[in-house]
Amino acid sequence: MGLRDYAMFLLIASYGLRASEIVAISLEDIRWRQRILHIHQRKTSSPLELPLTNEVLSALVKHLKRTPPPAPYRRVFLRMRAPMGMLKPTAITEAFQSLVRQSGLSIPHQGPHCLRHAYALHLLRNGIPLKTIGDILGHRTAESTSMYLRLATGDLREVALTVPVVTAASRRRNANTR
Repeated sequence: MGLRDYAMFLLIASYGLRASEIVAISLEDIRWRQRILHIHQRKTSSPLELPLTNEVLSALVKHLKRTPPPAPYRRVFLRMRAPMGMLKPTAITEAFQSLVRQSGLSIPHQGPHCLRHAYALHLLRNGIPLKTIGDILGHRTAESTSMYLRLATGDLREVALTVPVVTAASRRRNANTR
């Protein structure tokens, strides 16, 4: 389960995928030679092709070598406990919550979706345009993407202009120069 969970959370952190997209990944969605991962974005019904990084590729290979899906299953991530079968998005949430508890970290929103938010913020901090971030996350509107970035007020402070202090003396000087 450790290799499986690591691969799942790495996919979320590296690409901002949803739990529903993770559990839907099948062996056919991975083009090993081209190093491409094909994602079916369920919310928008649009396809997304992502380049497989070395780290993600390695995690997927380790997971599949250790626990290859038995026939007739073609999904990459399956239940590890009986009964064998499809993994549900809630299982990813439960695994994430368990790891957060074990880590002792204070994470206010203890669902894997917080990794998706962190990924969006990472893209913003690296100068990626809002439209591109929205496309990667599978959002139809800029408002949806903005919701992911609303917590970036610290980043917005860095680009804010300073407000000049206006004193009575400076007002008089400005009035005399007109």
